[in-house]
Formats: sequence, C-alpha cells, structure tokens
Amino acid sequence: MSIPQFSAGPLRSLIGFVDAVPEEAVPAFERRGFKCVVIGADPSTAQADLNAMDCVILSPNAPNSAGVRDQINPFGALLDRDCRLYVRYAEGVRDRGMVLKTLNHLQLPPSGLVETDGPLFTGDWFEGVQTPVYAPFVHVLPSTTDWDELAAIIIRNPSGQPPNFDLKIEAYTEDHYKFSFLPDAQLLIRRAFWNCSSVRLIAKGNGLSGVDAFDAYATLAKNVVGGDWPYRFFVKLGSRFKVSREYRRYRESALENVPFHLGPRLRMDRCELGHTQGLIVSDYVSGAEVMRDCARQGRAVPAIGNLFNTTLLAWRRAARSVKRPLATYFEGRFPSEIPVHRKPMIQAYGATQSLKELRQLFDSASSQPVLEGVVHGDLHATNVLVRLNDAVIIDLEGIELSMPLLFDAASLEGGLFIDGFINDRRDGAELLASLNSLYTASAFNGDDHFCLPHEGSAWFTDSVRQIRMQATQMELAPKQYGLVLAAVLLKKACNSEDFRDPERDRDLNPTPLTREAIRALAYILAERILLRLTATDTQ
Repeated sequence: MSIPQFSAGPLRSLIGFVDAVPEEAVPAFERRGFKCVVIGADPSTAQADLNAMDCVILSPNAPNSAGVRDQINPFGALLDRDCRLYVRYAEGVRDRGMVLKTLNHLQLPPSGLVETDGPLFTGDWFEGVQTPVYAPFVHVLPSTTDWDELAAIIIRNPSGQPPNFDLKIEAYTEDHYKFSFLPDAQLLIRRAFWNCSSVRLIAKGNGLSGVDAFDAYATLAKNVVGGDWPYRFFVKLGSRFKVSREYRRYRESALENVPFHLGPRLRMDRCELGHTQGLIVSDYVSGAEVMRDCARQGRAVPAIGNLFNTTLLAWRRAARSVKRPLATYFEGRFPSEIPVHRKPMIQAYGATQSLKELRQLFDSASSQPVLEGVVHGDLHATNVLVRLNDAVIIDLEGIELSMPLLFDAASLEGGLFIDGFINDRRDGAELLASLNSLYTASAFNGDDHFCLPHEGSAWFTDSVRQIRMQATQMELAPKQYGLVLAAVLLKKACNSEDFRDPERDRDLNPTPLTREAIRALAYILAERILLRLTATDTQ
C-alpha cells in the first residue's frame, strides 16, 4: 500500500441531513469524529459550512419518481465541492428502482450498484456497473444498512480538500483575451489548486475531443523552498465522463507500461471530478514540440523510431496473434456518410467510389491473423510530443485493449497528412502527385520510396518510411497496413466537423490548402489505396 499519513480525524467533519438528525445516528458518527447537522432541502440556502461538509445523507420518501427527483436534484451541485451523497431508501424494490432511475435522469454518478441495476441506466454517460467508481459519487445504500455500517463506509471514503476561495484565478484565451469560468468549473479549479495563492490558465488550441486544454501557472501559497516563482502544469477541463475515462485509462494502461519520461505525468493529487465536469492536471512536458511541427522540419524520424520501440514497447510486447478478420475490428468505426459540406470538394478532386463501395472493397480483402493488443487509439500528429529524440504520448482517453497494433501506426501516418499539409502552397492535384508513389500497391510491400530533399513532400515521405518500417513488424498478413491506413484516412475524411474558412473554401481547390481541402484529399488517398490493394499487386 502507499505510505499513509496519520489522520487524527476526517478532513471535513460535518454530516448533513435534510430534515432532522436521527438520534440513533449521532453516536455512530461522533465516535468517528463527525458532527451531524441539518442542511435543509435546498443546500444553496444552508447555514452550515459547505466547505466542512463531508457528505449529505438523503432519505427520499416521495411516492413517485417525480417526487424522488425533486428531493435529490438540488444536492447534485454539491458534488462540485467534493461533498458526497449517500441515499438511504425505504424498504422495497420499487423504491430502489425509483432512486436509480432518478440518478440516470439527472446523470448523477452512481455507486453501490449490482449487476442487475445496469439496465436502469441508459445513455453514453454511464459506462456500466463494472467500471470503477471515482469520487465524488452518489452511493445507494442497501435498505438494511445501519448507522454504524454507514459511518464506517463514510470514514473509508473521506472527502478531499475543499475549494480554496482565496485562490486568485485568471483565465485567458489563446489570443490573450481575459474570460471567466462558469461557477462549477471554478470550483474544480479551486479544489485542484487548493494549496496555491494564484493560478493563471491560458487556453490552448482545442482539438476535436470536446475537452478544453490549458497551460496553467500556479503559485504555491506555502512553499518550503521559498519564493513565488509559478509552477507550470497542463490542464484539461471537460465532461466528467471524458475526464474520468482518460484518468482510468491512464491508471490502468499507461502508468505501469509507458516509461515515466515518455507519458503524461498526471498529478493525481490535483485531478478532480464534479457533477458534470472533470479536470485533469499533469506536469507540463518542458522542452517538447508536437510531432507535426518536428516532422515538417525534417526531424521526426528518430522520434518515430523511439515512439514504437520504446514508448509503446510494453504494449507491443503484450500483443497476441488473433485469428479474426481485419474488417470486424472496424464495425462501427467505418464512416457511414460523407459530410454534405465536404462532398463537392471530394468529387472535385476526382473521387469515383461511394463510401458503400469502398466499404465493400475493404471487407472483401480478408486479412488475418491480426496482431491484437493495446493501442493509444488517437495517435495523431499533435498527440505525440517530441523532446530531443524522445516521443512522449499524451491524451490517453482513446486507449483500447483489443485493436490491431497497426491502428496506431496508421493513425500517425494519417494524422501527419491531415495536420502537416495545411497551408501547403500547392494545389490538391500537385500534392497528390507528389505522394503517388507512397500509395501504390507495391509501396506497401516494402519498396524504399523517397522524395528529393528540396521537394515539399520530402518531410512526409521520410516520416512515412519510418512508420512503415515499424508497421512491417506488426503486419501478420499481406496488405494489412494499407487496409488499416485506408480505414483511418476515410474516418478522418468523413469527420463531421465543418472546417471551412468562409474566405478560402469558396474554391473547390483552394491554395494554400485549407483544413477542409486536406480532409477531402484524405478521401482520395483512401480510395486509391483500396482500389489498388484489391486489384493486383503490380499496380
């Protein structure tokens, strides 16, 4: 176990009740250092010190679901303060069902579930009863739980540091415009930086994950070293579902497998969850740049080798050969439609096959066995940081345990194409012509293609050569890497996000190349790969 620190009592000493404190409950809590108080039906008007509130015990007794919802709903916001909720329901299965359906309706994170409770929860926000439960939570108690049992549960799951309302928070956009966080996000920040006097957060360019990223500069309130020099962190703020999933995957798949200097060093003492949002804090990776920028300068080859041979080595060594058709891994991943706003540009670049036809080509190329294992799942060109020749992976939300290892290699090649050629001065046809030799059938059989160093695509060709050298070691059947790459490119090409620039995307073949144009060109590359790999090996 970790080295514990002696505790003379709970960090937060108050236990809240809605109407009255049951006399029989008082001794059980007082023996453990708690004080029982009445908080009332609306915590926003409570006289009690919410910062000292460890938890609130609810006993809903309404005769119908609407009534139960009205009794529980006002307390959901307390989770933003890391104040937990414990629900003691009356006897009877119907009462428990009403409580669980209410938690599902309010999307309050549940604890204390059994397998048969799963069907009562619907929607993407709930991952299942087998998923680890992270605090703060709403713990549903068995109806037979007595006060001593409940007090023991509470003392084993103490609330963390309360929000620091003396913390000075400053927030700026990428363009240095000042803004303010909403109250629930502010509470998470005040909890994460509870021992700091100030924190300045500067927004970074958002990706497509729906989670906001920030550089954070925090000054400790009490610093044993002395001085007021700020410490730099990396912060992600987003939905509780996304943040808790990334936190779990970091702990389960990365912490013990990725070398300490090649993965995000989460500050687990500063990661916080609330009612609807969560916040992850990690140490800033100093002296690093994103793979895209490194590659465009022609310096990515050593880092790509490091990525697959060192950073991801443990996952690679744990992979296994599985007799399973490649196409089955992409059920639900293969795009079903081309975004309407992108279709004219794809056609202008010369697409001849529909998505349905491309899917048929992909499925027809039966390719097995497959080297299956843990993959990052979103290894694009800005989720890999390069520091000297080291490759540091970040953004672990998409980790998957049973995917072809080739998926990460293909994601990196596809990501370098999608991100690396934005603002290229050539038109689409010129760019495709410069890359044609990389996407013939023979190019996936080990041909050593090259591009003259002064040509605009040389950096990409050099990077791709290194990626495919690594992919060859993960390919257990012919054409596998090319097929996976085609699927990855199609997924990127059919991303529903509208990247159009009103001034530049009026032309169906804009120069410099826009984000929207690159996405359309990815479709053309995927089509070429599938047509050539499913025809003959000599094209």
